[in-house]
Amino acid sequence: MDSPSPAAFVNTSLFDRENQKADYLAEASAMVNSHNHQCNALQATALSSLLLWPGDDAYRHSTNSWWSANARFHPACIVQPKKTEDVSEIVKTLSKLPHGHITIRSGGHNRDYSHEKLADSVTIDMTHFNQTTYNPETKLASLGPACRWGDVFLALEKDGVMVPGGRDGDVGVAGLITGGGNSYYTGRRGFVCDNLVNAEVVLADGTVVNANANEHADLFKGLKGGMANFGIVTRFDMQAFEAGNLWGGSRASDVSHTDKLIDLLIEFTDDNHKSPEAAFILIFLYQPKTSKDIIVAQLVVDTDNVERPPSLSKILDVPEIFNDVKSRPMSGIANDYLLASGLRNVWYTLTFKNDARIVKKASELHKKFVHELLQTVPADGLAAQSLFQPIPKTFADIGVAKGGNVLGLDDVEGNSLLWLTAASVDDAKYEHLLKVKSRAMTDELQRYAESIGVGHPWVYANYANPSQCPLESYGDKNIQFLRDLSCKYDKHGFFQRLAPEYLRLALDDE
Repeated sequence: MDSPSPAAFVNTSLFDRENQKADYLAEASAMVNSHNHQCNALQATALSSLLLWPGDDAYRHSTNSWWSANARFHPACIVQPKKTEDVSEIVKTLSKLPHGHITIRSGGHNRDYSHEKLADSVTIDMTHFNQTTYNPETKLASLGPACRWGDVFLALEKDGVMVPGGRDGDVGVAGLITGGGNSYYTGRRGFVCDNLVNAEVVLADGTVVNANANEHADLFKGLKGGMANFGIVTRFDMQAFEAGNLWGGSRASDVSHTDKLIDLLIEFTDDNHKSPEAAFILIFLYQPKTSKDIIVAQLVVDTDNVERPPSLSKILDVPEIFNDVKSRPMSGIANDYLLASGLRNVWYTLTFKNDARIVKKASELHKKFVHELLQTVPADGLAAQSLFQPIPKTFADIGVAKGGNVLGLDDVEGNSLLWLTAASVDDAKYEHLLKVKSRAMTDELQRYAESIGVGHPWVYANYANPSQCPLESYGDKNIQFLRDLSCKYDKHGFFQRLAPEYLRLALDDE
């Protein structure tokens, strides 16, 4: 997630007790299933000391560490490998079994696992793979898949270097990179995945390989957008660059300035190639801890640390009701704007041609969306934002120049806008309503886009709702490439069982 975070909600003691009761019942159910055939198989190996069981404090800590409350579930057992060889042995053991549900936890920033039947499953928790190192000779930063980006930035700043990464410091490394990854540096360095130089990967048969431009080059390309369909990445080697502070942060304006800011967003997107060091995100925000009404927030960044640069001056001239824009390190801006954890989150995403009409329509639908929810949800129990990010053609061009990825944006003509609706409630009883309303708003916006000819098929995997199918939006050429890759490196579809259903490849024999 790349936007200002809703303030953390203060739950009532009654809600806390009900939540704890639900967790207890779920854990009790997991205990019934805790001796499934997968857990038994792992227990019978030298990996037994790495297993966590329902009732263990460490098990409870792991299940409660997922960022989103509706991503938290209680598997039959959890295995926490400590080194690559452990991951290899886990995969070798589990891949021999005829069936079973398996999930991988890296950074734990998933939004929603409620669509999966995971109570009788094994979770491979990569939590020990959380180191960040920098080699000044190769200028490569090596990142563990379970690292949070805020910690990555803090570590690299000690050496005066940086890599493109998540704009929310709590986002995990593995998911962002394999899903593409948009950052404040995209204008100059492409998507986060385009800065990958090498990946250490455990394949479906337990083999450990390095994927890069010279070894397993096809797998290397597939990891740049293909998600967890081909193996478990145990190390990402990223191209680092010298960097200091950046100038930026969030500011907000009254909704009366909506039309002006929309026009500036369209202009910025079309001109971003002239100032690739700059970034701008427009956010229609309901956040009761900040304002009782919807406001129009702006995230503005100059990665060259230039105060009030010409590329952002018109935006900064719009009257403001709040301003937190200043010079700070990347770790500062990433850790200053964290989305609150422990809430129930619903996200949807769409992409459009760069057109003011679709942004205006989204702002109107967001207002209606918030108003309708507040008829039922308490005002301090809801947070909602509808945001737009520029995706100019140059972003994809950089990726092509760096060897290509599988996102499919290189086949798109013109400049685009990436839209996200991200809403949360603090009480489970409102989650279904939030899902229904979010889906309805998304469908209406998509129909409007198609009616005026600004629709775009691309779905960003890192923002996608479980009802959306991002990999299918990459284009026929990339879809076939990914299918062939899966058949080559995972003949029996082991990793198809690991990936959440909406992130799986639709193979030819399915």
